[in-house]
Amino acid sequence: MLKTTRQKTAAALLTILFAAAYISSAQSQIRGIVTDEAGQPLAAANVLLLNPADSSLVKGALAANDGTFVLGNVPPGKYLLASVMLGFRQEYTAPFTLDGAGAETDLGALVLKENAEQLGEVQVVAKKPLFEQKIDRLVVNVEGSITAAGSTALEVLERSPGVVVNRQNNVLTIAGKDGVVVMINGKINRMPPEAVVQLLEGMPASNVDKIELITTPPANFDAEGNAGYINIILKQSADRGLNGSYTFYGGFGRGEVASAAINFNYRKNRLNLYGDYSFGRWAQEQVFAIDRQVVLSGQTIRTDTRTERDPVQRNHEARLGLDLNLGPKTVLGFLLSSYDNRWSMDALNRSAISLNGVPDTLLTIDNDEVNQWRHLGANLNLQHTFQAGGQLVFDADLLRYTNENPTNYRITYADGSGGFLFGEQTFSGKSTPITVGVGKMDYTKRFSERVKMEAGIKGTLSRFDNDVTVARIVNGIPVNDPSLTAQYRLEENIEAAYAAFELKLDGKSDLKAGLRYEYTNSNLATAEQANIVDRQYGNFFPSVFLSRTFNDRHSANLSYSRRITRPTFNDMAPFVIFLDPYTFFSGNAALQPSISNSLKLDYRLGTTLFSIQYSVEDSAIARFQARTIEGTNQQLIAAENMKNRKTAAVTLALPLRVTKWWNMQNNFTGTWQEVNTFFDGDPVQVHTQNLQVVWINTFDMPAGFSAELLGFYQSKGLFGTTVALPMGGFNLGIQKKFRGNLGTLRFGIEDVLNSFKFRGESNFPEYNLVSKADFDFSQRTFKLTYTRSFGNNKLKDARQRATGSEEERQRVN
Repeated sequence: MLKTTRQKTAAALLTILFAAAYISSAQSQIRGIVTDEAGQPLAAANVLLLNPADSSLVKGALAANDGTFVLGNVPPGKYLLASVMLGFRQEYTAPFTLDGAGAETDLGALVLKENAEQLGEVQVVAKKPLFEQKIDRLVVNVEGSITAAGSTALEVLERSPGVVVNRQNNVLTIAGKDGVVVMINGKINRMPPEAVVQLLEGMPASNVDKIELITTPPANFDAEGNAGYINIILKQSADRGLNGSYTFYGGFGRGEVASAAINFNYRKNRLNLYGDYSFGRWAQEQVFAIDRQVVLSGQTIRTDTRTERDPVQRNHEARLGLDLNLGPKTVLGFLLSSYDNRWSMDALNRSAISLNGVPDTLLTIDNDEVNQWRHLGANLNLQHTFQAGGQLVFDADLLRYTNENPTNYRITYADGSGGFLFGEQTFSGKSTPITVGVGKMDYTKRFSERVKMEAGIKGTLSRFDNDVTVARIVNGIPVNDPSLTAQYRLEENIEAAYAAFELKLDGKSDLKAGLRYEYTNSNLATAEQANIVDRQYGNFFPSVFLSRTFNDRHSANLSYSRRITRPTFNDMAPFVIFLDPYTFFSGNAALQPSISNSLKLDYRLGTTLFSIQYSVEDSAIARFQARTIEGTNQQLIAAENMKNRKTAAVTLALPLRVTKWWNMQNNFTGTWQEVNTFFDGDPVQVHTQNLQVVWINTFDMPAGFSAELLGFYQSKGLFGTTVALPMGGFNLGIQKKFRGNLGTLRFGIEDVLNSFKFRGESNFPEYNLVSKADFDFSQRTFKLTYTRSFGNNKLKDARQRATGSEEERQRVN
């Protein structure tokens, strides 16, 4: 009954939103005609509307058969128009100003002159700024960054404004908030956080076109993720015929790294076939150090652990897509995606346990581990455009994941002086198959140049199995520990509906408002115990965006959104995984979803971007929180609900042109955070301030050479109740572009000072929680990268689409 009532309420509210649309025909547009020197029209000539400040592309069009073109729905401001066509020289208009709503500018004839000396095809490259602020997201244009060459998508994320990657706990945060949902080409990777980090760590940055940071997502996005979305857009050519590019790189530090990638696009008549494949292998040493102490029966027990790890990450990733134009208004698309990512490690752990400063026990743990993720996904997409300006998009997705995670431990115990006591062998394993089905339908209707409506429905069915085994090897035979061995199944259904409107209030102001409703049904059980978790709940999620363009140099955006973070599957499953004799990872079936409300203001002054954001998250989920098991020296690590988390963040992106050959990009993010939680039933408050600085310098040099210097610094911050200590580093790169489309060669040095280390500490002696940890995941690495494109480069509009599982691939965990 509750479900039915909520669904009726949701339907009623969505109906009210639909009825709120009004029709207006006012528009701002630019028109003209492209001809040759004889006055003959040039059909299909490319017309590009540019920002005169930095030549960034605003929008583009193709000239009609009679050479005419119209660029509609253009906001007021100063612009520059360029036109180009194969066999002709590129021509520009003088800068001009477009006034308010309803204004029309007729540029007359753009005359293109033949290029008699042209030997190849004309390529149009509209240079984009590194950062672009849009009404609901910040866009980071990755392509062209020298230091990104030979890097991975995860490393590029680490350099993005406000983004922090916690490699130890496999957590991404934006502006101090975790709960980030990662999408690739608008498609969520519905996997555990550790698998998402593993995927991004194996994805070559050369495949990345841009990154979108969406901290206040609109209503057509799922409400999942309190920090918003990171959308990684991979390269896909829009050119006719066959074209693409390939990249390979190799490098070394304390171990070797290597990767190769290729992407292609074939477009002819009604068919567009595209795909990509990448392979990577990374094998670099890692060193961890953990020091913790507890007080037990009046004695101080200190455990000092040092771990030397030799990990190997091996990734295969591939996509293959096909779009068919069934008619002038209907497109049918298929997309297959797959990967096989295998992480393996040999590690030697040495732990020294002392009582009141006197050595008592020495442990040596020799362990090997494999964590392998495989995925196969299929998407069917149908898009139809109606005569009256409407568009209907249907998506169906089926996603399949498997995870195998076996680990062997060989443990030797010795007394404080090193005398052998005894040895034991332990095995732990986790087998996790996951199946996700998604159906989604979206309708878009533009009533006029002033009013646009979006509405849609979506259903998601998830099935998650988790088979956890812990066994001790006795006389060569594994004996399962029944208290740590179990099989779990989680079934979750999410139903959603939304409606949103984009309104052009006047020539300088835009409003985007939406409402989304989601109903969730989750059930977690084992063969022995049913309904460990059995929850049904529904929530409304409003979002509002208001933008104002004061003139061509000043604009502002104000936004509000409400979000939800559901517990990940593994975080809820009540298993216990053995790490060492004194440390265990555990699930928490009592975890509740968290709800956050966020308010954000963005302001642009020329090319400078400024934003301020404040959010309150109730029942915030903090992963990997350590607790000492009462009366023991054992530590249990699990996800927990905090009472709330309050976050305020200020971001400044300041580009500077030092000289005509030296450009500097300065990104500053300041964060204040307060965490309210409970230890042993007592209220505890922790707060801190954090500053993140990203400093990017690019240098243009003669003979096709250029260079880039990147610096990164982050002061201390919070991860749940753990304090993350300051860290920083520098990257350096130089590149050479060869003439005649012979490619680009780049040489780079990552972590030049070998200073990029993760350190954290907890200091709550009254709750027996005192620890320090250092994690050295990376080291100074030298990389050489070669990239080359192939095929033609005739500009052709590409079909832009995502899939129905855009919001599904993050919560596999």
